Amino acid sequence: MSPDIAQLIVTLLTGILLVGALLALAANKKSLAWLLLVAGSPWAMERIESDFLTLTLPNDVFAGVGSIGVGLFLLFYPQTLEKLMMNPVLKWVMIYLAWMGLTTPFSEHPVISLKFWISQTAYFLTFGVGGYLWASGEFSKQGEVYLRVLLISAVVVLGYCVFRHLELGGTKHTVDKAIIPFMREHTVYGAYSAWFSVSAIVSFFLWRRWWIGLGALVSLSALFLSYSRGAWLSAIGALGLWVFIEGVRRIALPVRIGLGLLAIVGIAALTIYFMSYNPQLLQLQARWRLGEAGEHLISSFDLQRNLSNMERLNRWDAALQMIRTRPLLGFGPNTFSREYSAYQSSLTRTAISVEMGEMGGAHSEYLTAAAEMGIPGLVLLLLIYFSSLKTGLWGMWYPTSSTQRWTFALFTLPLLSYYLHGVINNFMDHGHMAAFLYLHWGIIGALAREVIPSFYVSAH
Repeated sequence: MSPDIAQLIVTLLTGILLVGALLALAANKKSLAWLLLVAGSPWAMERIESDFLTLTLPNDVFAGVGSIGVGLFLLFYPQTLEKLMMNPVLKWVMIYLAWMGLTTPFSEHPVISLKFWISQTAYFLTFGVGGYLWASGEFSKQGEVYLRVLLISAVVVLGYCVFRHLELGGTKHTVDKAIIPFMREHTVYGAYSAWFSVSAIVSFFLWRRWWIGLGALVSLSALFLSYSRGAWLSAIGALGLWVFIEGVRRIALPVRIGLGLLAIVGIAALTIYFMSYNPQLLQLQARWRLGEAGEHLISSFDLQRNLSNMERLNRWDAALQMIRTRPLLGFGPNTFSREYSAYQSSLTRTAISVEMGEMGGAHSEYLTAAAEMGIPGLVLLLLIYFSSLKTGLWGMWYPTSSTQRWTFALFTLPLLSYYLHGVINNFMDHGHMAAFLYLHWGIIGALAREVIPSFYVSAH
């Protein structure tokens, strides 16, 4: 199937979902409308770009429609806002968005920042508040929506990308063509496939259905073929933590402490080994034993000759210079790509650096937040990450039922994979990842009732 035909089919399907959501909203069938919006979120296409406007279709459109519905709900049920402000996760999301709005008038590009702030607020209302309201019902529904709507929809997208990629040869040089019309570059594809690889694997252990296992294989194939080193490492890290928690919680406390210390020493030794070993020789050995993928993975530690890694260092240095220049308010939401070129150093520039122009991001979710919204923006983002992980990991550890623990894992581990990947890449400006991120924040916020009894009592 040609990309043009695929784009036509996707446009038709997403149009049907959008119209269906509008009709359901008009008929006051709020749950159905929201489910249709969630079903469309994995099918986003980035099609409209100009000097003054950039839209991600359909996610920006779906988020806009959904935010109207959720906004009307909050207008008629204002007590929900009180619950959101009391929520240990969503209160930080709301404060973060408020700070983003405060920094927007001081932006170097106010129109761009305003558009980004509006879109992020729409994503929060549609997927964050919508996810919270949905998951505040029966406990089983929190997994049901993921299994029947979001996961199936995403696996279909990934299956198409895998088929196209194999058709084009399955190399890292053809991945960008294979993901048309859904994504514009392979790192987003990597984050997307890492997210749903983790989700599908947890879902399989939670429900033990063969077709979920097939979805996990498709997602893992997409993750491998994304050739995104950050995505590989983040998925391994998230799933590794799950295995660690499930194993450690069954053994005595002294043994846990010993294993924890041993793990810290092992990670430190492995890091020192990779950093001190000749990176070129290490890559040759990896290629000999594991093929091109092994060489590509080991190249993550080559900071001397790998242009991609060296350019990351250049962007990070530019971001640090921007933070020093405007530490309180930053340069404005979504403005890094338009400002960083002036803050590059001659010592860190590479052969692929640009002198001027709007080329790429900071390659770090954390440095992006600090450069665009100042140190307070970074602190608020970290508080969201910390509160969501605290809630999720608490639920993965303490409930005695494996079904309960793995339900928490279903919504926590994809977030962890994103947070780990955010060290070397940034995706908040991509409609795909923004929708999933706010959705999980909303559901984790609802799950807080299960692990924080005082919140449950006060909110109900």
